[in-house]
Parts: sequence; C-alpha cells; structure tokens
Amino acid sequence: MIHADRKLAARLEQASAALGRDAVRAHRELFTNSEAEALPCGSGVAVFLNEDSPLTQVRGAGMDELDLDAVEQFFANRVAPVSFTLTPFASDALWTQLSRREYEIGQFENVLVRGVTPADITSDEEVMLAADAQEWAAAMAEAFFGDVSAMGLDLTRTLHAIPTCRSLIVRAGAVLAAGAQIDIRDGLGVFQCDGTRPAFRGLGLQAKLIRARLSLAAEAGCDLVTADTFPGSQSQRNYERLGFQVAYTKMTLIKPCF
Repeated sequence: MIHADRKLAARLEQASAALGRDAVRAHRELFTNSEAEALPCGSGVAVFLNEDSPLTQVRGAGMDELDLDAVEQFFANRVAPVSFTLTPFASDALWTQLSRREYEIGQFENVLVRGVTPADITSDEEVMLAADAQEWAAAMAEAFFGDVSAMGLDLTRTLHAIPTCRSLIVRAGAVLAAGAQIDIRDGLGVFQCDGTRPAFRGLGLQAKLIRARLSLAAEAGCDLVTADTFPGSQSQRNYERLGFQVAYTKMTLIKPCF
C-alpha cells in the first residue's frame, strides 16, 4: 500500500510539469509554424501549444506560490482558456483565488500509482516499440477522438516526439490495434496515451500494454509508476486489476477565454 501525501503529489506533479515543458519543445521542433510556449509558474508550468490542444493547460502547479495574474495574461494573449488540474494537496490560497475568480469545474481524474520490482520484468512478443511515428500518431488520434483530425494528429505527433517517451503498439494482424506510452524520468514511470481503436476494444490489449510498460519501468530501475484515468472507467479497472491503487483525485478548473 502506498500512502498518498504531499511528498508523493509533489513528485508526480514535478514529472507532469517536466512533460509539459518537453511537449512545448517537441512541438516547436516538429512544426515550423508552431507558436508553442511555456511559462514557469511556481511548482508548475503554463503550457500553450494551440488554442484547441488538450495539452494547453497549467501542469504541476499549486505546490508553491504562483503569479495568477501572469498565468491568466499568458493565456489571454493567446486567446485560450485557462485550465488548472490540481491535486488535493495544492495550496489553500490557490483554491481560494480560483474560486473568487469564478473558475468552473471541468472534470475529475483519478491518479493511480504502483510500486515496481524486478518481478515485473516480462516478455510479450505481441507488444512492440512503435517504428513508424505517423502510423502510431494516426492510430492514437482515431482511438482518442473517433477520427484522424488535424487537432488529434497535432497532439499525438507531439507526444510521440517527446524524447523521454517510448511509444508502444499491439497489432491485430497487419493493423495497429492499440498503443500507449511510458515516460521515464528520475525513477518514475508515467503511463499515458492509452488508446485502442474502436474495432479492437474489449480484447485485453490495454492490459498487455500496461504489463509491457511495467516491464520497461522495472528494467529502467523505476521504483514507482503512475497513470491518470477517469473515475470508474474501464481504464481504471484495467489498472487496478494489475496492482495499481487510486492515490487521490485531481480536479480541473477552467476559466473561459471570453
């Protein structure tokens, strides 16, 4: 059993902020017309890729003081809403400020964690590293959004290009059926981007990808792995079946840009 406390939250939020900064760099390297920017804000970072991107948000904030006026101006200059995803351990002062500024509740996410040991090292020939960035990005865009849109490809190409991330796939015959990622840094493995194309759901492919990432994390010497899921989702159940536990629930608070 892993005890959820402020120290654990700070570690996970630090990794989230680092991923955000790396996403900005990856986006700028991928797209010549990129306007991606990152603004440090206390313990976190304000990330802007474009006005439609799910990665346009404040990541890892709330563990230290931040200049909320500067953050809001950063997004206002780019005509984008302000979106904070905060842990229960974020400062009381920040929660109060956001409430007074009439931020709206967006969504909840459960943060799951699991310890890692050498016993997690396994082998599954059906799970492979993604060799074709475009193929992986298109399949994940379809898995997340139902079709391969420009916004979806912008997101998944950016995620694939983050240097610390490793993208995995499972095929059904010649077809890429499911994929996922692991980001490894400072002994922590962050599981993200779990996606199964609609025609291949219910076949246990996410479980295969979870086991494969546990193995990669163990081989890399990680002591802890984490994943975010929507409360009560099938993804949460799949993670729990493989030993993950809910550490705490995060809340997203949003201020529209109008």
